[in-house]
Amino acid sequence: MRLRTTGILAIALLLTGLSASRMGYAGTEAPAAPAFDIVTLQGDSYSRDSLKGQPALLIFWAPWCQVCQRELPELAKFYQNDKPKALRLLSIGFADLRTNVESFVKARSEIFVFPTSYDEDRWLAQAFKVNATPTYVALDANGRIVLTHRGGGVLQNPQFRWLLSTIH
Repeated sequence: MRLRTTGILAIALLLTGLSASRMGYAGTEAPAAPAFDIVTLQGDSYSRDSLKGQPALLIFWAPWCQVCQRELPELAKFYQNDKPKALRLLSIGFADLRTNVESFVKARSEIFVFPTSYDEDRWLAQAFKVNATPTYVALDANGRIVLTHRGGGVLQNPQFRWLLSTIH
């Protein structure tokens, strides 16, 4: 019976998007984010070390992604109106040509109110094991990956909402 209960709990955690560390299980620690250094289209540099001390949300997207096209305006509203001051957002265009990402961003300046970069050769996406658009990766203030959300609806994700409630 114990095995069945554990299996049911694991399935429940997967379905709700909650992690074992969020649930308070001993011995489970969020993995450290890979080291990275990326320059935004505006010329600012971001790295794991520069974000340390502040929680961050990395947004991996592509111009051709229809879900991204629906999500990005919602993220812009969140960034301007509801984002906790301490939370850093970094938008990362990938899975397309640089010129397509830059053109998409330039044509939608009202949406790209947060720092935006281009992931040359998908090296950053590979480092974070991102293989779908959109994918959101939340880092805690210690640079640990505390949430990976694939697909739309990150702003409604219960674990993301809980993470927001912990940021002051």
